[in-house]
Amino acid sequence: MEHIDYLRQLITDMATDIDGDIAVGENFTFVYEGHKFAGRIYERFNGHLVVAFEVDVCTTRLTRTKQELINRLNGQLPFTSFRVTKAAGGEHTITAMHSLSVATIAADQLVQSLDSIAFQVGEQRPALTRETNSADKVEKLLREEAKKQREAERVNDNVDDDFDDLRTSDSDSSASRRARAPRVHEGDRDTSVILSDLRRLVGLEPVKLEVERLVAARKFANARVARGLPGIEQSPHLVFTGNPGTGKTTVARMVAELYKALGILKKGHVVEADCSKLIAAYVGQTPIKTQRLCEQARGGVLFIDEAYGLTAHQHQGYGPEAIETLLKFMEDNRGDIVVIVAGYPVEMQGFLDANPGLRSRFDVVIDFPDYSTEELTSIFDLYLDEKQLTLTPEAREKLVSYVDSLPRRRGFGNGREMRNLFNEVVRRQAVWAGRNGQFDPLDLTQIGVDVVPEPRQPRELVTTGAHPGNYL
Repeated sequence: MEHIDYLRQLITDMATDIDGDIAVGENFTFVYEGHKFAGRIYERFNGHLVVAFEVDVCTTRLTRTKQELINRLNGQLPFTSFRVTKAAGGEHTITAMHSLSVATIAADQLVQSLDSIAFQVGEQRPALTRETNSADKVEKLLREEAKKQREAERVNDNVDDDFDDLRTSDSDSSASRRARAPRVHEGDRDTSVILSDLRRLVGLEPVKLEVERLVAARKFANARVARGLPGIEQSPHLVFTGNPGTGKTTVARMVAELYKALGILKKGHVVEADCSKLIAAYVGQTPIKTQRLCEQARGGVLFIDEAYGLTAHQHQGYGPEAIETLLKFMEDNRGDIVVIVAGYPVEMQGFLDANPGLRSRFDVVIDFPDYSTEELTSIFDLYLDEKQLTLTPEAREKLVSYVDSLPRRRGFGNGREMRNLFNEVVRRQAVWAGRNGQFDPLDLTQIGVDVVPEPRQPRELVTTGAHPGNYL
Protein backbone atom coordinates (compact mmCIF):
# COMPACT_ATOMS: atom_id res chain seq x y z
CA MET A 1 0.00 0.00 0.00
CA GLU A 2 2.92 2.31 0.75
CA HIS A 3 4.23 1.93 -2.81
CA ILE A 4 0.83 2.77 -4.30
CA ASP A 5 0.58 5.88 -2.12
CA TYR A 6 4.01 6.95 -3.38
CA LEU A 7 2.99 6.35 -7.01
CA ARG A 8 -0.23 8.31 -6.45
CA GLN A 9 1.76 11.24 -5.04
CA LEU A 10 4.21 11.18 -7.97
CA ILE A 11 1.44 11.32 -10.55
CA THR A 12 -0.37 14.06 -8.60
CA ASP A 13 2.81 16.16 -8.54
CA MET A 14 3.62 15.91 -12.28
CA ALA A 15 0.24 15.48 -14.02
CA THR A 16 -3.02 17.40 -14.37
CA ASP A 17 -6.71 16.54 -14.83
CA ILE A 18 -6.40 13.29 -12.87
CA ASP A 19 -9.59 11.24 -13.03
CA GLY A 20 -10.27 7.94 -11.29
CA ASP A 21 -8.77 6.16 -8.33
CA ILE A 22 -5.06 5.24 -8.51
CA ALA A 23 -5.50 1.85 -6.88
CA VAL A 24 -5.13 -1.84 -7.69
CA GLY A 25 -7.58 -2.93 -10.37
CA GLU A 26 -8.88 0.61 -11.02
CA ASN A 27 -8.63 2.59 -14.26
CA PHE A 28 -7.49 6.20 -14.06
CA THR A 29 -6.53 8.95 -16.52
CA PHE A 30 -4.38 12.07 -16.39
CA VAL A 31 -2.86 14.64 -18.73
CA TYR A 32 0.91 14.86 -19.14
CA GLU A 33 2.80 16.94 -21.75
CA GLY A 34 -0.48 17.58 -23.57
CA HIS A 35 -1.33 13.87 -23.93
CA LYS A 36 -4.13 12.04 -22.16
CA PHE A 37 -2.70 8.98 -20.46
CA ALA A 38 -4.69 5.99 -19.26
CA GLY A 39 -3.31 4.02 -16.33
CA ARG A 40 -4.05 0.85 -14.43
CA ILE A 41 -2.38 -0.99 -11.55
CA TYR A 42 -2.71 -4.74 -11.72
CA GLU A 43 -1.33 -7.77 -9.90
CA ARG A 44 0.66 -10.40 -11.72
CA PHE A 45 0.35 -14.12 -10.92
CA ASN A 46 3.29 -13.91 -8.48
CA GLY A 47 1.76 -11.08 -6.48
CA HIS A 48 3.97 -8.45 -8.10
CA LEU A 49 2.21 -5.12 -8.69
CA VAL A 50 2.69 -3.40 -12.05
CA VAL A 51 1.40 -0.07 -13.32
CA ALA A 52 0.73 0.25 -17.05
CA PHE A 53 0.47 3.57 -18.90
CA GLU A 54 -0.84 4.03 -22.42
CA VAL A 55 -1.83 6.72 -24.91
CA ASP A 56 -3.92 6.26 -28.05
CA VAL A 57 -1.79 7.20 -31.04
CA CYS A 58 -4.46 6.97 -33.75
CA THR A 59 -7.12 4.86 -35.40
CA THR A 60 -6.15 4.06 -38.96
CA ARG A 61 -6.36 1.56 -41.77
CA LEU A 62 -3.46 -0.77 -41.11
CA THR A 63 -1.23 -1.44 -44.12
CA ARG A 64 1.75 -3.74 -44.46
CA THR A 65 4.10 -0.77 -44.38
CA LYS A 66 2.57 0.61 -41.18
CA GLN A 67 2.74 -2.81 -39.54
CA GLU A 68 6.42 -3.09 -40.48
CA LEU A 69 7.03 0.33 -38.92
CA ILE A 70 5.35 -0.79 -35.69
CA ASN A 71 7.32 -4.04 -35.64
CA ARG A 72 10.56 -2.14 -36.14
CA LEU A 73 9.77 0.29 -33.33
CA ASN A 74 8.85 -2.52 -30.95
CA GLY A 75 12.21 -4.09 -31.67
CA GLN A 76 14.30 -1.06 -30.79
CA LEU A 77 12.55 1.17 -28.23
CA PRO A 78 13.37 0.46 -24.57
CA PHE A 79 10.62 2.53 -22.89
CA THR A 80 7.70 2.38 -25.33
CA SER A 81 5.93 -0.41 -27.18
CA PHE A 82 3.02 -0.23 -29.62
CA ARG A 83 -0.15 -2.33 -29.46
CA VAL A 84 -2.56 -2.83 -32.36
CA THR A 85 -6.25 -3.70 -31.75
CA LYS A 86 -9.15 -3.98 -34.15
CA ALA A 87 -11.61 -1.11 -34.37
CA ALA A 88 -14.86 -0.58 -36.25
CA GLY A 89 -15.02 -0.36 -40.02
CA GLY A 90 -11.99 -2.51 -40.68
CA GLU A 91 -9.62 -0.03 -39.02
CA HIS A 92 -7.18 -0.56 -36.16
CA THR A 93 -6.36 1.43 -33.05
CA ILE A 94 -2.67 1.90 -32.30
CA THR A 95 -1.65 2.52 -28.69
CA ALA A 96 1.73 3.49 -27.20
CA MET A 97 2.34 1.92 -23.81
CA HIS A 98 4.84 0.97 -21.10
CA SER A 99 4.74 -0.85 -17.75
CA LEU A 100 6.69 -0.28 -14.53
CA SER A 101 7.08 -2.13 -11.27
CA VAL A 102 5.19 -0.36 -8.49
CA ALA A 103 7.58 -1.62 -5.81
CA THR A 104 10.70 -0.10 -7.40
CA ILE A 105 9.32 2.95 -9.18
CA ALA A 106 11.18 6.24 -8.73
CA ALA A 107 10.39 9.79 -9.80
CA ASP A 108 13.05 9.99 -12.51
CA GLN A 109 12.06 6.57 -13.86
CA LEU A 110 8.42 7.65 -14.12
CA VAL A 111 9.35 10.89 -15.87
CA GLN A 112 11.57 9.04 -18.35
CA SER A 113 8.81 6.59 -19.18
CA LEU A 114 6.09 9.21 -19.62
CA ASP A 115 8.42 11.46 -21.62
CA SER A 116 9.30 8.56 -23.89
CA ILE A 117 5.67 7.65 -24.56
CA ALA A 118 4.72 11.30 -25.18
CA PHE A 119 7.63 11.77 -27.56
CA GLN A 120 6.90 8.59 -29.53
CA VAL A 121 3.23 9.49 -29.92
CA GLY A 122 4.15 12.82 -31.48
CA GLU A 123 6.99 11.30 -33.50
CA GLN A 124 5.09 8.36 -35.02
CA ARG A 125 1.53 9.68 -35.32
CA PRO A 126 2.13 11.51 -38.68
CA ALA A 127 3.40 8.33 -40.35
CA LEU A 128 0.72 6.10 -38.87
CA THR A 129 -2.21 8.37 -39.78
CA ARG A 130 -1.36 8.78 -43.47
CA GLU A 131 -4.52 8.14 -45.51
CA THR A 132 -3.77 7.11 -49.10
CA ASN A 133 -5.31 4.97 -51.78
CA SER A 134 -2.49 2.46 -51.98
CA ALA A 135 0.12 0.82 -49.80
CA ASP A 136 2.80 1.85 -52.28
CA LYS A 137 1.98 5.51 -51.77
CA VAL A 138 2.14 5.09 -48.01
CA GLU A 139 5.51 3.41 -48.31
CA LYS A 140 6.77 6.25 -50.49
CA LEU A 141 5.59 8.83 -47.97
CA LEU A 142 7.25 6.95 -45.12
CA ARG A 143 10.49 6.76 -47.05
CA GLU A 144 10.34 10.50 -47.67
CA GLU A 145 9.76 11.12 -43.97
CA ALA A 146 12.64 8.85 -43.03
CA LYS A 147 14.84 10.72 -45.48
CA LYS A 148 13.90 14.05 -43.90
CA GLN A 149 14.69 12.67 -40.46
CA ARG A 150 18.07 11.40 -41.65
CA GLU A 151 18.84 14.78 -43.16
CA ALA A 152 17.93 16.45 -39.88
CA GLU A 153 20.37 14.14 -38.13
CA ARG A 154 22.99 14.28 -40.87
CA VAL A 155 26.52 14.28 -39.55
CA ASN A 156 28.52 17.42 -40.18
CA ASP A 157 31.08 16.46 -42.81
CA ASN A 158 33.23 19.40 -41.75
CA VAL A 159 34.46 17.83 -38.52
CA ASP A 160 37.42 19.95 -37.53
CA ASP A 161 40.26 17.75 -38.77
CA ASP A 162 42.00 19.08 -41.86
CA PHE A 163 44.66 16.46 -42.26
CA ASP A 164 44.02 15.31 -45.78
CA ASP A 165 46.39 18.15 -46.63
CA LEU A 166 49.30 16.58 -44.74
CA ARG A 167 50.82 15.06 -47.87
CA THR A 168 54.41 15.30 -48.99
CA SER A 169 54.01 15.70 -52.75
CA ASP A 170 53.01 18.69 -54.85
CA SER A 171 50.20 16.70 -56.44
CA ASP A 172 48.32 16.82 -53.14
CA SER A 173 48.46 20.57 -52.63
CA SER A 174 44.66 20.81 -52.88
CA ALA A 175 44.02 18.02 -50.39
CA SER A 176 42.63 20.34 -47.74
CA ARG A 177 39.95 21.41 -50.20
CA ARG A 178 39.14 17.78 -50.97
CA ALA A 179 38.81 17.07 -47.23
CA ARG A 180 35.92 19.53 -47.07
CA ALA A 181 34.16 18.14 -50.15
CA PRO A 182 32.09 14.94 -50.35
CA ARG A 183 34.52 12.08 -50.57
CA VAL A 184 34.36 9.91 -53.70
CA HIS A 185 35.83 6.44 -53.47
CA GLU A 186 37.25 5.21 -56.77
CA GLY A 187 36.36 1.60 -57.44
CA ASP A 188 39.71 0.84 -59.05
CA ARG A 189 41.93 1.89 -56.13
CA ASP A 190 43.56 -1.22 -54.70
CA THR A 191 45.29 -1.60 -51.35
CA SER A 192 48.77 -0.82 -52.72
CA VAL A 193 47.61 2.59 -54.00
CA ILE A 194 45.84 3.46 -50.76
CA LEU A 195 48.79 2.33 -48.63
CA SER A 196 51.06 4.45 -50.81
CA ASP A 197 48.91 7.48 -49.95
CA LEU A 198 49.08 6.52 -46.28
CA ARG A 199 52.89 6.33 -46.37
CA ARG A 200 53.06 9.84 -47.83
CA LEU A 201 51.34 11.36 -44.79
CA VAL A 202 53.64 13.38 -42.56
CA GLY A 203 54.87 11.37 -39.56
CA LEU A 204 52.57 8.77 -37.96
CA GLU A 205 55.07 5.96 -38.49
CA PRO A 206 53.62 3.68 -35.76
CA VAL A 207 50.13 4.22 -37.19
CA LYS A 208 51.24 3.34 -40.72
CA LEU A 209 52.82 0.13 -39.41
CA GLU A 210 49.65 -0.92 -37.58
CA VAL A 211 47.41 -0.24 -40.58
CA GLU A 212 49.72 -2.24 -42.86
CA ARG A 213 49.54 -5.11 -40.35
CA LEU A 214 45.75 -4.98 -40.50
CA VAL A 215 45.85 -5.23 -44.29
CA ALA A 216 48.40 -8.06 -44.21
CA ALA A 217 46.31 -10.00 -41.67
CA ARG A 218 43.19 -9.70 -43.82
CA LYS A 219 45.04 -10.78 -46.97
CA PHE A 220 46.51 -13.72 -45.04
CA ALA A 221 43.04 -14.78 -43.88
CA ASN A 222 41.64 -14.48 -47.41
CA ALA A 223 44.49 -16.57 -48.82
CA ARG A 224 43.82 -19.33 -46.28
CA VAL A 225 40.13 -19.43 -47.16
CA ALA A 226 41.01 -19.59 -50.86
CA ARG A 227 43.06 -22.73 -50.10
CA GLY A 228 40.20 -24.35 -48.21
CA LEU A 229 41.72 -23.71 -44.80
CA PRO A 230 39.68 -22.46 -41.81
CA GLY A 231 39.13 -18.71 -41.77
CA ILE A 232 40.73 -16.55 -39.07
CA GLU A 233 38.19 -13.92 -38.13
CA GLN A 234 39.44 -10.69 -36.59
CA SER A 235 37.29 -7.80 -35.48
CA PRO A 236 37.50 -4.94 -38.03
CA HIS A 237 36.47 -2.34 -35.44
CA LEU A 238 39.24 -0.04 -34.20
CA VAL A 239 40.14 2.35 -31.39
CA PHE A 240 42.23 5.42 -32.23
CA THR A 241 43.87 7.20 -29.28
CA GLY A 242 45.86 10.41 -29.22
CA ASN A 243 45.80 14.18 -28.98
CA PRO A 244 43.71 16.30 -31.37
CA GLY A 245 45.14 17.07 -34.77
CA THR A 246 47.15 13.88 -35.17
CA GLY A 247 45.32 12.72 -38.30
CA LYS A 248 42.83 10.26 -36.80
CA THR A 249 40.00 11.28 -39.12
CA THR A 250 42.23 11.16 -42.20
CA VAL A 251 43.44 7.65 -41.34
CA ALA A 252 39.85 6.54 -40.65
CA ARG A 253 38.94 7.57 -44.20
CA MET A 254 41.88 5.58 -45.57
CA VAL A 255 40.94 2.54 -43.48
CA ALA A 256 37.44 2.73 -44.98
CA GLU A 257 38.95 2.68 -48.47
CA LEU A 258 41.22 -0.20 -47.54
CA TYR A 259 38.34 -2.21 -46.09
CA LYS A 260 36.38 -1.65 -49.28
CA ALA A 261 39.35 -2.76 -51.42
CA LEU A 262 39.72 -5.87 -49.25
CA GLY A 263 36.04 -6.74 -49.62
CA ILE A 264 35.21 -6.13 -45.96
CA LEU A 265 32.85 -3.24 -46.77
CA LYS A 266 30.61 -2.64 -49.77
CA LYS A 267 30.70 1.16 -49.97
CA GLY A 268 33.68 2.37 -47.96
CA HIS A 269 32.17 5.74 -47.06
CA VAL A 270 32.70 7.39 -43.66
CA VAL A 271 30.04 8.89 -41.41
CA GLU A 272 31.75 11.19 -38.90
CA ALA A 273 30.07 11.92 -35.58
CA ASP A 274 30.52 12.95 -32.00
CA CYS A 275 28.37 12.05 -29.02
CA SER A 276 25.83 14.79 -29.74
CA LYS A 277 24.87 12.92 -32.90
CA LEU A 278 23.94 9.82 -30.89
CA ILE A 279 22.55 11.29 -27.65
CA ALA A 280 19.03 12.74 -27.50
CA ALA A 281 17.27 14.93 -24.97
CA TYR A 282 14.82 12.31 -23.70
CA VAL A 283 14.92 8.63 -22.91
CA GLY A 284 13.58 6.73 -25.89
CA GLN A 285 14.96 9.18 -28.45
CA THR A 286 18.61 8.11 -28.10
CA PRO A 287 18.15 4.62 -29.59
CA ILE A 288 16.37 6.18 -32.55
CA LYS A 289 19.15 8.70 -33.20
CA THR A 290 21.84 6.06 -32.82
CA GLN A 291 19.98 3.61 -35.05
CA ARG A 292 19.60 6.24 -37.79
CA LEU A 293 23.27 7.12 -37.63
CA CYS A 294 24.22 3.44 -37.92
CA GLU A 295 21.91 3.07 -40.91
CA GLN A 296 23.70 5.98 -42.60
CA ALA A 297 27.01 4.21 -42.04
CA ARG A 298 25.81 0.83 -43.29
CA GLY A 299 28.31 -0.48 -45.82
CA GLY A 300 31.00 1.88 -44.52
CA VAL A 301 32.65 3.25 -41.40
CA LEU A 302 31.02 5.04 -38.48
CA PHE A 303 33.74 7.25 -36.95
CA ILE A 304 32.88 8.49 -33.44
CA ASP A 305 35.25 11.14 -32.10
CA GLU A 306 35.56 11.62 -28.33
CA ALA A 307 33.49 8.46 -27.89
CA TYR A 308 34.10 8.44 -24.13
CA GLY A 309 31.49 11.19 -23.92
CA LEU A 310 28.89 8.42 -24.15
CA THR A 311 29.81 7.38 -20.62
CA ALA A 312 30.13 10.90 -19.20
CA HIS A 313 27.73 12.33 -16.63
CA GLN A 314 26.58 15.26 -18.76
CA HIS A 315 24.38 12.95 -20.81
CA GLN A 316 22.34 12.00 -17.73
CA GLY A 317 22.69 8.29 -18.25
CA TYR A 318 21.42 8.33 -21.85
CA GLY A 319 24.85 7.26 -23.13
CA PRO A 320 24.40 3.60 -22.15
CA GLU A 321 21.30 3.51 -24.37
CA ALA A 322 23.45 4.65 -27.31
CA ILE A 323 26.15 2.08 -26.51
CA GLU A 324 23.65 -0.78 -26.27
CA THR A 325 22.00 0.24 -29.55
CA LEU A 326 25.40 0.57 -31.23
CA LEU A 327 26.57 -2.85 -30.01
CA LYS A 328 23.34 -4.50 -31.12
CA PHE A 329 23.60 -2.95 -34.58
CA MET A 330 27.23 -4.05 -34.88
CA GLU A 331 26.26 -7.60 -33.91
CA ASP A 332 23.21 -7.78 -36.19
CA ASN A 333 25.09 -6.29 -39.16
CA ARG A 334 28.45 -8.03 -39.10
CA GLY A 335 30.32 -7.41 -42.31
CA ASP A 336 28.13 -4.45 -43.17
CA ILE A 337 29.50 -1.78 -40.83
CA VAL A 338 32.81 -0.92 -39.16
CA VAL A 339 32.96 1.35 -36.12
CA ILE A 340 36.06 3.38 -35.26
CA VAL A 341 36.05 5.21 -31.93
CA ALA A 342 38.61 7.88 -31.08
CA GLY A 343 39.74 10.11 -28.22
CA TYR A 344 42.32 10.68 -25.50
CA PRO A 345 44.13 7.48 -24.38
CA VAL A 346 43.10 7.35 -20.70
CA GLU A 347 39.49 8.29 -21.37
CA MET A 348 39.21 5.72 -24.17
CA GLN A 349 40.35 2.98 -21.79
CA GLY A 350 37.56 4.05 -19.45
CA PHE A 351 35.12 3.96 -22.36
CA LEU A 352 36.08 0.38 -23.22
CA ASP A 353 35.63 -0.64 -19.58
CA ALA A 354 32.13 0.88 -19.43
CA ASN A 355 30.44 -2.05 -21.16
CA PRO A 356 31.67 -5.68 -21.39
CA GLY A 357 30.63 -5.83 -25.05
CA LEU A 358 33.00 -3.03 -26.05
CA ARG A 359 36.23 -4.80 -25.13
CA SER A 360 35.28 -7.89 -27.12
CA ARG A 361 34.55 -5.91 -30.27
CA PHE A 362 37.36 -3.36 -30.13
CA ASP A 363 40.50 -5.43 -29.70
CA VAL A 364 42.82 -3.30 -31.85
CA VAL A 365 44.00 0.03 -30.37
CA ILE A 366 46.15 2.31 -32.54
CA ASP A 367 47.92 5.16 -30.77
CA PHE A 368 48.55 8.37 -32.71
CA PRO A 369 51.70 10.06 -31.33
CA ASP A 370 52.23 13.80 -31.22
CA TYR A 371 54.21 15.20 -34.14
CA SER A 372 57.87 16.05 -33.63
CA THR A 373 59.19 19.56 -34.29
CA GLU A 374 60.55 18.44 -37.68
CA GLU A 375 57.20 16.92 -38.63
CA LEU A 376 55.27 20.00 -37.53
CA THR A 377 57.48 22.28 -39.65
CA SER A 378 56.91 19.92 -42.59
CA ILE A 379 53.18 20.39 -42.09
CA PHE A 380 53.69 24.15 -42.02
CA ASP A 381 55.61 23.86 -45.30
CA LEU A 382 52.62 22.16 -46.91
CA TYR A 383 50.48 25.20 -46.16
CA LEU A 384 53.21 27.41 -47.62
CA ASP A 385 53.38 25.31 -50.79
CA GLU A 386 49.64 25.34 -51.24
CA LYS A 387 49.51 29.16 -51.07
CA GLN A 388 52.75 29.65 -53.05
CA LEU A 389 54.61 31.29 -50.16
CA THR A 390 58.23 30.86 -49.04
CA LEU A 391 60.28 31.65 -45.93
CA THR A 392 63.57 33.46 -45.86
CA PRO A 393 66.41 31.42 -44.25
CA GLU A 394 66.21 33.60 -41.14
CA ALA A 395 62.44 33.22 -40.95
CA ARG A 396 62.72 29.44 -41.25
CA GLU A 397 65.28 29.28 -38.44
CA LYS A 398 62.99 31.35 -36.23
CA LEU A 399 59.96 29.24 -37.18
CA VAL A 400 61.74 26.04 -36.13
CA SER A 401 62.67 27.63 -32.80
CA TYR A 402 59.09 28.74 -32.25
CA VAL A 403 57.62 25.33 -33.04
CA ASP A 404 60.22 23.65 -30.83
CA SER A 405 59.19 25.90 -27.94
CA LEU A 406 55.48 24.99 -28.08
CA PRO A 407 54.36 23.17 -24.89
CA ARG A 408 53.21 19.65 -25.70
CA ARG A 409 50.61 19.20 -23.00
CA ARG A 410 47.46 17.11 -23.11
CA GLY A 411 45.22 18.57 -25.77
CA PHE A 412 48.10 19.94 -27.85
CA GLY A 413 46.64 20.59 -31.31
CA ASN A 414 49.53 19.20 -33.40
CA GLY A 415 48.65 19.79 -37.06
CA ARG A 416 45.89 22.20 -36.06
CA GLU A 417 48.47 24.29 -34.24
CA MET A 418 50.34 24.60 -37.54
CA ARG A 419 47.20 25.65 -39.37
CA ASN A 420 46.55 28.33 -36.72
CA LEU A 421 50.19 29.41 -36.83
CA PHE A 422 50.09 29.68 -40.61
CA ASN A 423 46.97 31.86 -40.45
CA GLU A 424 48.62 34.09 -37.84
CA VAL A 425 51.78 34.47 -39.92
CA VAL A 426 49.72 35.38 -43.00
CA ARG A 427 47.88 38.08 -41.05
CA ARG A 428 51.18 39.49 -39.81
CA GLN A 429 52.60 39.36 -43.32
CA ALA A 430 49.60 41.29 -44.63
CA VAL A 431 50.23 44.10 -42.16
CA TRP A 432 53.97 44.07 -42.89
CA ALA A 433 53.49 44.07 -46.67
CA GLY A 434 51.17 47.07 -46.54
CA ARG A 435 53.27 49.15 -44.14
CA ASN A 436 54.17 51.72 -46.83
CA GLY A 437 50.70 51.99 -48.29
CA GLN A 438 51.48 49.72 -51.20
CA PHE A 439 52.50 46.09 -51.73
CA ASP A 440 55.96 45.13 -52.89
CA PRO A 441 55.76 42.09 -55.25
CA LEU A 442 58.34 40.21 -53.17
CA ASP A 443 56.29 40.67 -50.00
CA LEU A 444 53.36 38.89 -51.67
CA THR A 445 55.29 35.62 -51.91
CA GLN A 446 58.12 35.73 -49.35
CA ILE A 447 57.76 35.79 -45.56
CA GLY A 448 60.51 37.45 -43.57
CA VAL A 449 61.80 36.91 -40.08
CA ASP A 450 59.91 39.87 -38.58
CA VAL A 451 56.45 38.31 -38.98
CA VAL A 452 57.29 34.94 -37.38
CA PRO A 453 56.31 34.87 -33.66
CA GLU A 454 59.04 34.89 -31.06
CA PRO A 455 59.85 31.48 -29.52
CA ARG A 456 58.32 30.88 -26.14
CA GLN A 457 60.37 30.51 -22.99
CA PRO A 458 62.20 27.15 -22.87
CA ARG A 459 60.56 24.57 -20.70
CA GLU A 460 61.83 21.44 -19.01
CA LEU A 461 62.28 18.65 -21.52
CA VAL A 462 60.10 15.60 -21.04
CA THR A 463 62.16 12.41 -20.74
CA THR A 464 59.35 9.86 -20.91
CA GLY A 465 59.77 8.74 -24.49
CA ALA A 466 58.02 11.70 -26.09
CA HIS A 467 59.11 13.01 -29.45
CA PRO A 468 62.07 15.45 -29.57
CA GLY A 469 60.89 18.94 -28.81
CA ASN A 470 58.11 17.89 -26.38
CA TYR A 471 58.07 20.25 -23.41
CA LEU A 472 56.01 20.69 -20.29
